[in-house]
Amino acid sequence: ASFRAVLSSCRRVTICDRREEAAYAATATGGRDSRAELSSAQHKQKPDTPHEALRMGCIQSKPSVPTVESIIADVHSHKGATLDLSSAPATADAPAGKLKELDLALANGKVPDSAWACVSATSLSLKANGLPALSPKIAQLSNLRTLDVSENALSALPEGLGALEALETLDCSENHLEKLPDGLASLKKLRCVLAYVNGLKALPEGLGAGNALVELNVYNNKLTKLPVSLKDAAALERVNLGSNKLKTLPSLDQWTNVEELRVHQNALVSQFLPSFAALAALKLLKLERNLPLSRLPELGVHASLEVIECNNCSLEDLPDAAALATALPALEYLTVHQNRLKALPAFALPELATLNAGGNPVSALPSFAGCPKLRVLIVDDCDLATIDASFSPSTLPKLERLIVSGERLSDGAKTSVAAFADACKTNGGWVRGL
Repeated sequence: ASFRAVLSSCRRVTICDRREEAAYAATATGGRDSRAELSSAQHKQKPDTPHEALRMGCIQSKPSVPTVESIIADVHSHKGATLDLSSAPATADAPAGKLKELDLALANGKVPDSAWACVSATSLSLKANGLPALSPKIAQLSNLRTLDVSENALSALPEGLGALEALETLDCSENHLEKLPDGLASLKKLRCVLAYVNGLKALPEGLGAGNALVELNVYNNKLTKLPVSLKDAAALERVNLGSNKLKTLPSLDQWTNVEELRVHQNALVSQFLPSFAALAALKLLKLERNLPLSRLPELGVHASLEVIECNNCSLEDLPDAAALATALPALEYLTVHQNRLKALPAFALPELATLNAGGNPVSALPSFAGCPKLRVLIVDDCDLATIDASFSPSTLPKLERLIVSGERLSDGAKTSVAAFADACKTNGGWVRGL
């Protein structure tokens, strides 16, 4: 009897050994024979607990499926700095948002309340979620330095944003905002405000005076005036006020660090504009499509200014050649087409590479001997009758593209233009217009 008991015990041990071997083989190789042996072993002895079933291979653990709540919980539990709840697709400049990447969405277009408990977060992105509103509980995220709520359906921002004393960057562009919280004006660390493509009718009084603003972009809104305090924003480097309804600007005397100034597509009136002389760091100036603009703003010496775009205005004249040479020694690109210019100065701009003065009632083409680097010259749709005698390939050796037209051009003037055909072709370009 004792012998039979021992034999029976050995058989059970053998079956157990085979079952575990089969389970290992099945998970290691996934082979059909191994799975069949595992199935046979499981039939011979069923597991008693879920833990044993998992060990035996009867059930398999599955990786957890991420959810919006789990993303938030992970940031909260690890005291993370970045809470990415963006649904924005990938672009050439940025990867896809976390929700877009994981094919997730905010339920009912609402941010879970658990997000407002992530007080360690210094960056929060809610971009492209179609949010109709933003909870005032966002004021609890006192460490936020970057907030992106762009590309939503927000008609207002919580006044509590003014309590985020660490905030440096606010991107609320492409919403339906008519105003920004007044409290933004008191945020001393605020460096960047992006609020383009909204319906803003005014900016907070005090904005600029108490901030560290480096960039302000309110392109394509409904602004008719700017707060006087903006004149004190001495740290500004990039300003986009384009596509609004502005007739004038605040004093620019303290904007000495501004490198890019975009004030195009407004209603700027020359007589109301302040002096631009203090803009010593300026590299780009966009003034186009200000229909009332009859002359360029008062200039100083802009040693770094490379681009001026002032087409589709009402310019009646330009400063004389000497004044332009002093003010714009680095100018490379100038567009003044579609204005009311009757004459062009004899430009002496050593770096000028592109000049577009087409669409003006200009009757004479001046000398360009002072522009040895000129590569593109456009004076089509003008009233040209004469061309300066010095206008030749020898004075413009780098010219690639020349567009000239005028019904009153003399034969001699046409010959001067035609002389550029071979030179422009050699430089990889062409002559058109005659």
